[in-house]
Amino acid sequence: MDDFGLLEELFKDKLIKATEGEYGKHCIKLEETSEENSYSITIRQTPEDAIAIKADSFPDLKEFFNCSSEIGQCKRSDFIIIADSKLIFIELSTTRKQKKEVEQQLQGAQCVIDYCCSISDKFYNHSLLTNYHPYFVSIFNIGTNKRSERLQKVNENKTPQDFLRINASEHVEFRKLCNTKP
Repeated sequence: MDDFGLLEELFKDKLIKATEGEYGKHCIKLEETSEENSYSITIRQTPEDAIAIKADSFPDLKEFFNCSSEIGQCKRSDFIIIADSKLIFIELSTTRKQKKEVEQQLQGAQCVIDYCCSISDKFYNHSLLTNYHPYFVSIFNIGTNKRSERLQKVNENKTPQDFLRINASEHVEFRKLCNTKP
């Protein structure tokens, strides 16, 4: 079984799959819904087999751990996109959050993937996502400005501490999440 087959087995209908969007290009729509508000952003020009996991739907760790807002061990970012040997950890918000809080959320999502990899290894005898490279992104001001997107300087966005910040209203191109040129 390949990685995508195993992820389908683990997550079933909870996986968010790429769909055909404008001009025949694939995209993934990431949606956040809460009692206060709802918003979404479309990741354009994704690979056809791209999938996303809603990391913050992982069971609440406050029932298991003594959670500290200072350490942030119970936080998780919103989504993880898996495509083209990339794991893209994404935190979405309508406002710009404090750097430390975003770092904690991105690290928490890494723990979700680590857990999935451990389940895969122990129960399926399969090394999951071994050749994938992580990227970390905070997309903020979603739906609040008229400009399509603005990247903020970052080195390589390959650690939670060096995440890419994108000021975006409705959509972002997949390649920009990895801070790469076309």
